[in-house]
Amino acid sequence: MSKHPIESTEEIVSCSDHGGHPLIYINIKKGDKACQYCGQRFTFITEKPDSQTSD
Repeated sequence: MSKHPIESTEEIVSCSDHGGHPLIYINIKKGDKACQYCGQRFTFITEKPDSQTSD
């Protein structure tokens, strides 16, 4: 499990902690949510920021 929230542009994410617990789906559209098994946090974002900038 990551110490930082995982950002996603998808409204529904899945978590299984790499097979450490049953696969579940989490709706994160209405804000941050955590996995009920491992506690991994997920954050909904509208779009990913560009990693490259042009001059």
